[in-house]
Amino acid sequence: MLFIFRKVINNNANQTTNRNRRSVLFVKLNASERQLKAGAEKPSIRTKEEDAPRTRPYFSTSKKSYVALDTARFLCDDPESPNCANKTSIYKSKVVYELRRVLKESYEENDFYRVQYRDEDRIAEETELCRLTRADVRTVTWRDSPFDWNEIGRYIPPGPLFRERNATCAIVSSAGSLKGSSLGSFIDGHDIVMRFNHAPTVGYEHDVGSKTSVRVVNSQVVVKPEFELLTASLFRNVSIAAWDPGKFNQSLKEWIETPDFNLFENFKQYHQKYPGANFHLVDPRSIWRAWSALQDKTKVKIIRNPPTSGFIGLGLLLPVCRYVHMIEYIPSSRMNGLCHYYDDEINSACTFGSWHPLAAEKLYVLRMNTATDFTTFQHGIVRIGLDGPTPSADGDCRPP
Repeated sequence: MLFIFRKVINNNANQTTNRNRRSVLFVKLNASERQLKAGAEKPSIRTKEEDAPRTRPYFSTSKKSYVALDTARFLCDDPESPNCANKTSIYKSKVVYELRRVLKESYEENDFYRVQYRDEDRIAEETELCRLTRADVRTVTWRDSPFDWNEIGRYIPPGPLFRERNATCAIVSSAGSLKGSSLGSFIDGHDIVMRFNHAPTVGYEHDVGSKTSVRVVNSQVVVKPEFELLTASLFRNVSIAAWDPGKFNQSLKEWIETPDFNLFENFKQYHQKYPGANFHLVDPRSIWRAWSALQDKTKVKIIRNPPTSGFIGLGLLLPVCRYVHMIEYIPSSRMNGLCHYYDDEINSACTFGSWHPLAAEKLYVLRMNTATDFTTFQHGIVRIGLDGPTPSADGDCRPP
């Protein structure tokens, strides 16, 4: 199966348009060509998870969003077979090559978030796992000023996002390559299952499971009415961590005054409607600490936009898990060009990145991965073990 992805770029768009723009994509599939255009969807009232809105948070695309890869010929199921090992090795090299290409070609100067990175803060011998742990991705508490006195602080839960410790954890991407994975039972076997935004489970249980412990959602999902945060059942009876990036080095007070999307009103309304809900706000300062960790361990400049929900979610889980399985975060040989398992949008930028520093994230995660190449590139499972060096009380994160 041959996928060819092309992007049409409007160079005259302003920054806001750039951040919300969708591409016109052409997909060549077995010599028949179809064109996909993003259209405005008009969701009706929905009260059940299976009726959850299928509109999506924005994804921009890369300047040269092009992939020509017949992934079906790399599929195999016998890890002991030399032929399978060879297929897996070739496929891995192609994926890594594409990630590195996108990483190098996607950088552009952008001062929207006022990033002030200092490379002198790097610790050369620090591991990727330890560096991300030291970033301390966290949620805000009612003790953090100005939440210790303002109205929003009244709605911040008094307890932590996670009460578990030493848990087994699964981060389930929304990737199209989950289709046909049969990973549902494997996913549901974890203590904590993390999902993102409005990704559904009903109707997809065989591949993605049915258990949801926590949803990490971006501020657009909180704000925009088509996602129906306050009414859709998939946002009920789960923990929620909502994030909005703010600006680099912004104080919490400044963030509240000028968020990317003003998620605070719906945050309050959710807590008013569902008292006792475990709905938290991610500390935006820690999001940029995670970005800095990513830049610290990447040799080239990365996009100066916030990391993805997946990378933020990994940072949130590190303190509470003894290991984390990331499901289809690194694309397996089932890669089919689809953005998500629950819709039919085809766009390679969803897999390899553009607006977010996704390519850098995936290369970072691959360096933390302890799973075999067969498990990673045939089954779509990355394993991050947390039995290595962790930060000491004084913040020193260097290996012993």
